[in-house]
Amino acid sequence: MKVSSGGRFALIMMIGVMALGVVFAASLVTGFADVSPQIVWSIRAPRVVLTLVVGAGLAVAGGLLQGVFGNPLAAPSIVGVSASGAAGASIGAALGIPFNSIPLAFMGVMIAGVGLIVVRSIASRDGKVNSTALLLGGVAISFFSLALVLLATPFVNREAGRSFSFWANGSFALATWSGVIAVAPLVIVGIVIAFGIASRVDPLSLGSIAARALGVDAGRVTQFALVAVVLLVAPGVTVVGIIAFVGLVVPHALRFFLGPRNTFLLPASAVFGALLVASADFISRNMLAPAEIPVGAVTALVGAPVFLVLLRQMVRRGVVST
Repeated sequence: MKVSSGGRFALIMMIGVMALGVVFAASLVTGFADVSPQIVWSIRAPRVVLTLVVGAGLAVAGGLLQGVFGNPLAAPSIVGVSASGAAGASIGAALGIPFNSIPLAFMGVMIAGVGLIVVRSIASRDGKVNSTALLLGGVAISFFSLALVLLATPFVNREAGRSFSFWANGSFALATWSGVIAVAPLVIVGIVIAFGIASRVDPLSLGSIAARALGVDAGRVTQFALVAVVLLVAPGVTVVGIIAFVGLVVPHALRFFLGPRNTFLLPASAVFGALLVASADFISRNMLAPAEIPVGAVTALVGAPVFLVLLRQMVRRGVVST
């Protein structure tokens, strides 16, 4: 019996939400000696909530980039958004702006926006964006941004040094409700924009002329998408650092089950991105307890092999060719 795309979407969302509930509950009550309500509320809850927000933002951003540019390798880390946001956070920290703060989140958004504008302007010609040039420009901006992070590091004061160390390794160890307040509203706005343009992203795969014939302004949709990507990624980077492979792997994996329709793909990416990062944080806290390993290391260890398998399948299907 063949299941409709809507039926597959409902099934996958149900599985994702149920798994997310299990991970959320487990993250609140396991891996700690003290389970008092005060500790759960003040320490564990903001950490778990932040994993959900950051994970959802990264995965939706990856799916949106891949849909807009028709490039399966597009991801926040590839186009330079993650590294630019990290540069903004490191510069802000060097200037004395505290971590888990709204000003630092806006600093990351501002620098990430500048980086993305530079990349897009380099990759654009006659109003059209060359996706290959966009990715290559993103790699260059990433290297430049990471150089700024290294240059800013010696100027971070000693009081913020420990926080900076955790942040540089990609960790939720210092998550607070202040950090949630700084990140969540911006990510939610990005998600609203992404979901709002999801149906107009699909025609872009047909080319700008065909999209225009269907009543879709490719340039305008792309602009909204890039704004959404910055809001989805940069605020989280300023609080927890760079978390690798989430925006690349999650949309890829879901596309095999749901197809390329973004009205299905983006909501599912939000759920499974949150699930992946929350699970990675749970593993990072419990694998070598009481020590922690960086969440970015966990997502890379899981994401890299999965991506290689997906890439191999893409090559066999002719999606990626020489």
